[in-house]
Amino acid sequence: MKIAINILKVLEIIITAIWGIIFGIFTPLALMTADIVSHSISDHYILWVWIINSVLCYCVGTVIVMLKCYKTALCFHGAGLIVSLFIYGTFQGLYEGVNAQNPSVLYMPVIFVTFITLAITIIANFKEINAFLSSTKEKKYEAAPSVLGGQYEMKQENKNGGSKKRKK
Repeated sequence: MKIAINILKVLEIIITAIWGIIFGIFTPLALMTADIVSHSISDHYILWVWIINSVLCYCVGTVIVMLKCYKTALCFHGAGLIVSLFIYGTFQGLYEGVNAQNPSVLYMPVIFVTFITLAITIIANFKEINAFLSSTKEKKYEAAPSVLGGQYEMKQENKNGGSKKRKK
């Protein structure tokens, strides 16, 4: 499991380095400073939201993953996913009727980072998740006391896979 976690961490670092830093920080800066888009788009607040989202949710979230705080990192990346969807909606409104290309694919890779972080979190906490599911299953199949006060039978599975009846 540690090998899978390390492979996913390396993949997350690569995605963060390429999409998070290059596209997430330098692209909005290029849109703000260059004359490739109209003045109303280059001065829009959503470009600052895009930069802040990239720094917090890509870079800081990935650093938190490397510190093995997987649940916290998942919260950061989940928030980044929600903000990316907000950025997408805002850009759809900005570019409506404009004869230019919307940079929508450049801020969406946080979706992949979020799924990688989710996979890392599940793999790292597999024992805890399995124990919780087992205890929930045991509680579900626990025999309820009889209203009549008599003895009741409960089926209990052997380690060999068979079942035996036990009287309580």
